[in-house]
Amino acid sequence: MGFTTLLTVELRKLVDTRAGRWLLLSILIITALVMGITLWSNRNSGTGLVPLLAAANIPQAILIPILGIMTAANEWGQRTALITFTQEPRRMRVMLAKTVAAVVLGLLVLALSIGLAMAAHAVSMLAVDGGEIDLAMGWTLLGHLVVMQVLGVLMGVAFGALLLNVPLGIVAYVLVPALSPLVFMATAWLRENAAWFDLSMAQGGLLGDEALTGEQWAQIGTSSALWILLPLAVGCWRVARKEAK
Repeated sequence: MGFTTLLTVELRKLVDTRAGRWLLLSILIITALVMGITLWSNRNSGTGLVPLLAAANIPQAILIPILGIMTAANEWGQRTALITFTQEPRRMRVMLAKTVAAVVLGLLVLALSIGLAMAAHAVSMLAVDGGEIDLAMGWTLLGHLVVMQVLGVLMGVAFGALLLNVPLGIVAYVLVPALSPLVFMATAWLRENAAWFDLSMAQGGLLGDEALTGEQWAQIGTSSALWILLPLAVGCWRVARKEAK
């Protein structure tokens, strides 16, 4: 099976299932609601584009990884993995298609969110006296948003592949990063170097429009290796060896 065909199949799996459609719809609805709250809070002065994008990032940072978890683990729970791996026995090729499909949908959601934020910004500025519409966001901020979205999707894929179970993957994704700061605060050395291991802390600079330093990118790299590459590698090993039923 050609990779393009395989990718198309994986994309259809994400949007054709009830769970996939509801997740994507929920992400967009909650993003719109958060933007609405931001608009209401600044109704007298208008809302800039950057605050709206920052507001949109809050629900997406939580929900987008679930898209990756579902992509990697859903078939194992529905017992359709046997059909998939019969049609395409090269399992790593299937995993690659699943990962690319999740990233594509994640970036599509980001693009829709940016468009919604621009429209909301324009409306808010037109509603106040003297409001000026400024839709310029800069390539740096756009790049940061793309990096955050891709990392979120990949983290979800990694946890999904590691556990091969959607509910367990979601619980692990929520609890492990939430509890990890307790470990990073255990000693003075860990507190000083937490950004090298804590992905959420390392990504803090991506929320702004200023270019990151080399050290900040290195921190994103090391924390991504811990929270994405390591579980993804173990997950791919599990996928390659697990019996499809």
